[in-house]
Amino acid sequence: MQHYVVLSRKYRPKVLDDLIGQDILARSLRSCLDTKKVPHAFLFHGIRGVGKTTTARILARCLCCTGVDGKTDVTSSPCGTCRSCIAMDKDQHMDVMEFDAASRTGVDDIREVIDAAQYMPVLGRYKIFIIDEVHMLSKSAFNALLKTLEEPPAHVKFIFATTEIHKIPETILSRCMTFQLSPVSATALSNYLVDVARKEGFILEQAAANTISEEAEGSVRDALSILEQATMLADNAHVITADTIVDLLGGASSGDIEALLELILDAKTTEALVKSEELMAKGADPFVIFKNLQGALYRGIVDKVGGKLAKYSLSNLLYLWQIFLKQTENMKNSAYPKYVLNAAIIILAHTASFPDIEKLMVKVRPEDETAAQQENAIAQDNSKRLINDVLNKFPGSVAREVE
Repeated sequence: MQHYVVLSRKYRPKVLDDLIGQDILARSLRSCLDTKKVPHAFLFHGIRGVGKTTTARILARCLCCTGVDGKTDVTSSPCGTCRSCIAMDKDQHMDVMEFDAASRTGVDDIREVIDAAQYMPVLGRYKIFIIDEVHMLSKSAFNALLKTLEEPPAHVKFIFATTEIHKIPETILSRCMTFQLSPVSATALSNYLVDVARKEGFILEQAAANTISEEAEGSVRDALSILEQATMLADNAHVITADTIVDLLGGASSGDIEALLELILDAKTTEALVKSEELMAKGADPFVIFKNLQGALYRGIVDKVGGKLAKYSLSNLLYLWQIFLKQTENMKNSAYPKYVLNAAIIILAHTASFPDIEKLMVKVRPEDETAAQQENAIAQDNSKRLINDVLNKFPGSVAREVE
């Protein structure tokens, strides 16, 4: 039986030109390789599924490629045909070792790396250690790595990858050349998904590609995973529609979400609850509805700031945004997210019925301020007169006037 390879592995980039949405990173690495100014330690950081480990493998390929003649120096365009490149394709390169710091966190594991670094490479030009999720290493493991990382043997290169760079000690960061992998833009990711679907024999509608890109939040791996599931639900014509993606994700169409948000902003509480129940009855997940509502509100705020939305008050929109943020934890922790969603809708719609803050902020005119000062002076005089009258009515009292 033929071995099935998931899309995220099947279409994993092998050269710098194939990286998606990482133009600055690719240009920096290409310049580094072409000028032969290659540091001994690299650190790639970014969100999950954006290409950190993939970039590390591409860099290892570039460093170890020897060319067909076996004499090619470090290159930004590996040949793909030499023994080193072929071994990389098969994940069998003897000198490129991947180390999962999430499962091997201790100082003894790092000592194994340090010991292996003392041996010369067998197949490639360098002995390369790719340490994934490096932030998971223990404090003692980081300390054990410091000396070797600062002055490694000339034939050794370290490549680290992490999703949480803030957890890595400064002593490690200062010894690495750091690169950030940005989340892939929605446009670039959508175009890439359409191209992959075409190669797989499917037609991915643009609206469907946009929905996947929005859900993936810049992660290529997440986007390909959703696309792969969608191919299993496609019709006989191999067409993947936006409705297919919405059903797959357990959500509602963008039109339904926009309609629900409009009911909330118009303070139509009952109608909003009915709409919410209708969406959940169709199979929409409460948490997905909540998440999509929050996204729709954010787009509304951006449109308001940009002058594209005139109907609602910016201050009220921002106040509703704060309510969304506070209700997010309740949604995550509740055993009954449906009830939390409906309760949040009631709170939001009720809050939306409040008067606009801008209308409550009335500017006082100079003439009004003068009149107010005069009224205040008269009131003070009346108060003094009343107090003096009271003091003078007591027999034997020493009446004294109030200044």
